[in-house]
Amino acid sequence: MYPEPLTLLKKDECIELTKKCKITRIECFRFDCELSDKLQPGHGADCHCGLLTISTNLGTSGFGEFVISSGNLKGDFIQWAAVFQRIKGLTLTDGLKYVHQKQEAWGEVRTHLIESALTDLSDKLNHSSAGKKELSFLSDRTYLFEHSGAYISF
Repeated sequence: MYPEPLTLLKKDECIELTKKCKITRIECFRFDCELSDKLQPGHGADCHCGLLTISTNLGTSGFGEFVISSGNLKGDFIQWAAVFQRIKGLTLTDGLKYVHQKQEAWGEVRTHLIESALTDLSDKLNHSSAGKKELSFLSDRTYLFEHSGAYISF
């Protein structure tokens, strides 16, 4: 007997799936000027654009795009993104709780970024974003690496 497709799961089953989902990898790409211009036309030269990806033990990934002004980037990009490593190993629910606890310390931009990636991940787990199209190059790791000025993974 095959398991039910995710689209046919009941609400309780989706909640259970979310509880079993553990964050296994977090990656943050800071894009070069070419890709930044493609995603954020007209962004200022003093802005950093990029992508945060969250992968899970269930093979599902969530994405969050960001634009950070240089003034909001305290320290270098790696230091800025390193705070996200604390949610690795947590369930989706516990990860969201942790983000809410750190909201004041992390600031609006980081909090919004991680929340958007976790929300995208949750939507995919619940299969409610089946019609949502992603830009194909965002899932092309080779392309992302070729157009990244900085990268961090944990």
